[in-house]
Amino acid sequence: MIKVESVSKSFAGKKVLENLNLEVKKEEILSLLGPNGCGKTTLLNAISGLSREDEGNIYINDVLVSGQEGSRRVFVRPSDREVGYVFQTTSLFPHMRVYDNIGYGLKALHLPKQEVKKRVKDMLDFVGLHDYEKLYPSQLSGGQKQRVALARSLANKPQVLLLDEPVSAVDPQLRESFRLELKNYLQALKITAVFVTHNLSEAFIMSERIAVMGNGRIEQIANRTDVFDRPQSLYVAQFLGVNALRGKAVKDSIDSMEIDIKGARLQAPKAPDLIGKTVVVTLKSEDISLSKSPNSNDVSAPKNCLKGIVTEMVQMRSNAQVTADVGFLLKARVSLSQIKELGIALGDEIYLYFAAEALNVFTENYN
Repeated sequence: MIKVESVSKSFAGKKVLENLNLEVKKEEILSLLGPNGCGKTTLLNAISGLSREDEGNIYINDVLVSGQEGSRRVFVRPSDREVGYVFQTTSLFPHMRVYDNIGYGLKALHLPKQEVKKRVKDMLDFVGLHDYEKLYPSQLSGGQKQRVALARSLANKPQVLLLDEPVSAVDPQLRESFRLELKNYLQALKITAVFVTHNLSEAFIMSERIAVMGNGRIEQIANRTDVFDRPQSLYVAQFLGVNALRGKAVKDSIDSMEIDIKGARLQAPKAPDLIGKTVVVTLKSEDISLSKSPNSNDVSAPKNCLKGIVTEMVQMRSNAQVTADVGFLLKARVSLSQIKELGIALGDEIYLYFAAEALNVFTENYN
């Protein structure tokens, strides 16, 4: 439904998008995940036509809307692309009532008055704001404003909907329920949507497939579970907050391989094609167990055991992140009850256990 092909964009000589490729399937809600400043909004602006890319082609529903077709330069105006756009800030007209905000774009299309009225009423019912049509934006909550902005974008019946961090303006206590409402709206409409966020849990909630963006390109695109469990670049691993280490695959055995990381030998899933190569190893903090003593006689124990010193403890709502120096730093996430049971404190000697299967290993792509 959306195809972005080798798109680049620079501002004041600085590359913001660089040879970026992306495909979004019909009726898919795709989360575009990445830190602030990585080019997410610039990409949405190029898709919508609010800005022109310097190079590359953009297709919507197999139609070239911006780019090069032979010797001809193509640029379809934003109003003709059938793309809805919900901005990070709601951008509602403060002097207009809810009804008029939603109907603004419809009136600009010179639709018959009765058609405008029907569409606005349908949208008000759809987003649950039927009784709010006479109110002004200043009389609405953050979540209600975003629902009005969503209704305004959907009223024109777009083929594609772009959402740029739409939950950020919603009151914190209402964000979770608003996300679920929004996802239900989009699924009910069977609309193709790109949902931009820098929030990991938000991306996981909204989409089956996630594209992680960084350095002006798509670093990884995959099923949400694969992205979180098996990051395929050092950038993605570090952005997701998992342990990410460089090492060398040095030895192959019957059912595993050995990786050397600063002198420590770790057992990892077998991958003969990686032997002798420099690799990146990722390990989720929740896949690490802690103990005050080595359990070498326990035949059911995981294959990897490292001894270290606790250097940092960060307490969260129901768990804690424990950092240990094992010759390199590893972060483990454990429950507060386990911390209390083990009696772990800063400076303590600790043993970290994790299964060979918990390690995700790949060669780094430098291009």
